[in-house]
Amino acid sequence: MFLKIVIFLIFLAKICNAANILAIVPTPSFSHQVAFTELWKDLSLRGHKVTLLTTDPRNDPDLPNLKEINMKRSYKIWSDTYSFSEAAQDGLGFWNIWEFFLYLLSDICDDQLSQPEMQDLIHGKEKYSFDLVIIEVFYPELLAFGKIYNCPTMLVATIDSTVQMYQYLGNPAHPVLNSDINVPYFGKLTFRERVTACLFYWNAVYFEYLKFLPTKQKLVDKFFGNLTNARIEELISGIDLMLVNINPLLKGPRALGPTTISVGGGNHLKPLKPLPKELKDFLDDAKEGFIYFSLGGNVKSKDLRGQTMTNIIETLKELPYKVLWKFEADELPGKPENIKLIKWAPQQDILRHPNIKLFISQGGIQSMEEAIYTHVPLIVVPFYGDQLKNARIVEYKGFGKFINRKPVLKKEELKSAILELINNPKYKASIKELARLMQDQPMTGLQKSVWWTEHIIRNKGAKHLRNPAVDLPLYQYYLVDVIAFIVSIAIAIILISLKIIKLFIKLFSNLYVEKINKRKLE
Repeated sequence: MFLKIVIFLIFLAKICNAANILAIVPTPSFSHQVAFTELWKDLSLRGHKVTLLTTDPRNDPDLPNLKEINMKRSYKIWSDTYSFSEAAQDGLGFWNIWEFFLYLLSDICDDQLSQPEMQDLIHGKEKYSFDLVIIEVFYPELLAFGKIYNCPTMLVATIDSTVQMYQYLGNPAHPVLNSDINVPYFGKLTFRERVTACLFYWNAVYFEYLKFLPTKQKLVDKFFGNLTNARIEELISGIDLMLVNINPLLKGPRALGPTTISVGGGNHLKPLKPLPKELKDFLDDAKEGFIYFSLGGNVKSKDLRGQTMTNIIETLKELPYKVLWKFEADELPGKPENIKLIKWAPQQDILRHPNIKLFISQGGIQSMEEAIYTHVPLIVVPFYGDQLKNARIVEYKGFGKFINRKPVLKKEELKSAILELINNPKYKASIKELARLMQDQPMTGLQKSVWWTEHIIRNKGAKHLRNPAVDLPLYQYYLVDVIAFIVSIAIAIILISLKIIKLFIKLFSNLYVEKINKRKLE
């Protein structure tokens, strides 16, 4: 009987430690969803009940604690609003990218919040109870769910966070040392690059207060106004923790407060799976090696235009290697014999194939991590967003090359880079060393993500770790009042000193004049 009671208490303790978690990742892009897929899986396997809003549900029957709300409909808004073709990207530079995505992501969020499943959660306080709300970083308006359910809130950044969000959590965000993810520079910046980075930072501050916050406030008022009366600034300042899917060994070290945790490092990698037979035979037959070419999920290879497409095809045709190209159309006019087209590619398994020589990528962070952990050198042809900075990182770290496609991708430059990376062993050595360093840590990024999530649950938030910089007004954080006081005192001392000196000069001048006059009278 005693043993039965002990077993019952242990079982009961496990039940009591379980939590109800609401996680919302609205962005209709597989790379945004896959970054934290394993976190939701691990949390559910540890007994937590996870309700996840996602555009890419996994529908895994072995995860009964993971309830997925399917918002795949958002892909239509994503594709209809803007085509991620090469032609469209020409008008999307780092100066206007935040404004474009602000309105695109706000439209997506508006549509998702209007759906019955989300309305049920918004008005379901009597039916549901949550111990933690986890929101993708680009949607702070959804932090209002934390107000509704009176629970801690946490952010997840699937690529990197913005300069503003870092600062909201009390982290320094130096415009040169810690430039925004869309600033296409890395390493030691030139004077021109430092000026550009500073101008972008000041533009981002203007954008934050005059466009970003008012737009997000409208969404809060529209969907949560009668329930919370919350201000967007209040929701953001109440964040307990932020998980950022970056690794400082790749993106560069930076000073972070205790409520901002770097968890990047191949968290989405999965065990090796057998390749489909036709694909396996093609890669096995590549005795000289093969090149894998993929521009990811948002940029479509089929949309490459004109001379750029021609130069890529002619370059690949002249190589003594087979090429596996993730290509979204059925045919490629003028396709050389050494190229195999594939609409969907099991990328992780392809990169693990022993015959692979090189990966040509658009520079997404997940693709970069997959290349690093499989020791495959990279050529990055960036299109938008953080891809430009990632391309610089690849070149700076010495495990790949950055090929600029503007105004047109040059055949000679691409061919030279391919042959250099394949034939020079230093690139392979660099990527192996980087992978070794990134794996040399006490916990994986996934283990850290789980531990910190449960830390928030156990302690009902992380206000005990709150960075005091968060509560300082800007004028105090930047010591404006202190500097003004010291400068005022210094000016006062200088003015008083000048006044005293002037009086002394006048006094001595009068004495001197009196003495001269006295001598004249004598």
